[in-house]
Amino acid sequence: SKSDVGLPLSLRNKCYKSFISQRIENSAVQDDVISVLSSIGLRPEVEKLTERGYRLDALVDVNGKKIAVEVDGPFHFVGRKPAGKTILKH
Repeated sequence: SKSDVGLPLSLRNKCYKSFISQRIENSAVQDDVISVLSSIGLRPEVEKLTERGYRLDALVDVNGKKIAVEVDGPFHFVGRKPAGKTILKH
């Protein structure tokens, strides 16, 4: 479900729609990971949208269990610490 932050419903809806409509750009590393998942017989759902509006890099079904896959390359970090966007997502 969406966050219940103290914003008016119309503004919450606008924010949510803007959040989920962001342009998606897969990295080469992410594409490689998706290819490997496919090559071992999994069928990754790429850029799977969650109920909260976040996108998973991939969602795979392993023996009936849904498993999220996040590919965090170098641009997800500042030095050795996760960047703000990465912290929010995880």
